[in-house]
Amino acid sequence: MRILQILHNHKAGGAENHLVALSEGLRARGHEIEFAGAACSRVAEMMAAAGFSVHDLDFRGHYDLPALFKLVTLARRNRFDLIHTHLVRAARYGRLAARASGTPLTCTVHDLLSWRHYPRRHCLIAVSDAVRQNLIGKGFERERIRVIHPGARDCGLGEGAAEARAQTRAELGIDEDTIAIGIIGRVAEVKAHDVALDAIGQLATLTARPFCLLVVGPITGWGRALQAGCTRPEVRWLGARQDIPRLLAAIDICIQPSHSEGMPLALMEAASAAKPVVASRVGGVPEIIEHERSGLLVPPRSTGELAAALARLIERPLEARRYGECLHGRFASDFSLAVMVQRTEQHYRTLLELAA
Repeated sequence: MRILQILHNHKAGGAENHLVALSEGLRARGHEIEFAGAACSRVAEMMAAAGFSVHDLDFRGHYDLPALFKLVTLARRNRFDLIHTHLVRAARYGRLAARASGTPLTCTVHDLLSWRHYPRRHCLIAVSDAVRQNLIGKGFERERIRVIHPGARDCGLGEGAAEARAQTRAELGIDEDTIAIGIIGRVAEVKAHDVALDAIGQLATLTARPFCLLVVGPITGWGRALQAGCTRPEVRWLGARQDIPRLLAAIDICIQPSHSEGMPLALMEAASAAKPVVASRVGGVPEIIEHERSGLLVPPRSTGELAAALARLIERPLEARRYGECLHGRFASDFSLAVMVQRTEQHYRTLLELAA
């Protein structure tokens, strides 16, 4: 199949990483993939670095007629078998280009917040059942929505994990007795890093063990202000990193206190490394974490419960290890890249059969 992937976003997050990983997996299975989006965006840079053709289309707002004309021309000229869009702006332009060029279309919905510009007469991919149910609640037809969980790379380092842990902790100045808590992902208000910082402030009253918080991810706007106001010595701001597997080896517990989530990639990567997790019970998170079986879930915006859950895992290391091992089993069966690529490929084939 010849597939055009479209995503318009200048940020670097789960949707962008998902698109690159999906494209690489589909290419490995013999499909031809091209990308359309702003050439100056991080996702375009990643796609170009991975060897994919990148078409520079910077959709400015929802009514950029010159950009739409370029996209329609591209779709007609290259005769793609399918157009696959990610996020809401790409869905709007992709729907119009698909109609004008007669190309089958599917759109992936990555979150719970945006739904207005997704097409109602085309088949959608929801990254979680929570996203699917949200769309159904907005009037989308149940039969047109398929859940395909985004796959995550395997961040487990196998026999090299112990060495990576020792080296990385030495580089970061973390001794072996200190519990390293990690929050991985872009530093944004929806990710609730402020809640994490407040929980860390309470944690010292709940455990005598030394601990630190590693904040890993790009820091912009709101995040810079939060960082500037943070005076807690146990918090390390590491910024965007490309060595997530090494960092996960060094981390003892992962947290995800978000206010809203579709299907967080960071949790699936933590699962691949068998890390115990404390996360908010929001969106698609309960589809990854089963409370008190493969991790601990707390209400969003609940600083006290987050702190208490962290203290519980710190004080009960065998329980924490059991959660991590159970979560790793879920990764292998449901959240690997191979499973995601296979299910997406089957979705494509079903669409093309219906269009034939």
